[in-house]
Amino acid sequence: MKIMLMLMAAILISSCATTYNSRFTSAEVKPGISTQTVIARFGKPFKKSFEQIGDVLYEDFYYKETIYKDHWFEINNILHFQDGKLVSLEQGEERKLYQPAPVVRAQK
Repeated sequence: MKIMLMLMAAILISSCATTYNSRFTSAEVKPGISTQTVIARFGKPFKKSFEQIGDVLYEDFYYKETIYKDHWFEINNILHFQDGKLVSLEQGEERKLYQPAPVVRAQK
């Protein structure tokens, strides 16, 4: 019984130390994959933009995600496409979440 309790405690402690990584830095995201493949893997982006220059269509898909690296962060990933194929991945704005409110002291 003691061994079982110790094992359960070890599992709980180790699960609290988990660090999350961005799902867009994995091997699944490589240049040349299509917009349809990206949507199938990651869902619809929260925002899109596009520009047509001559016969070339440039599109950007924006995805937000929350990760934990010593603190919780919200990051934006921007996927750049040319004619429906991924050409680059960029990390956009990063925002630290759950910061304590500043302490306001009364003036004497």
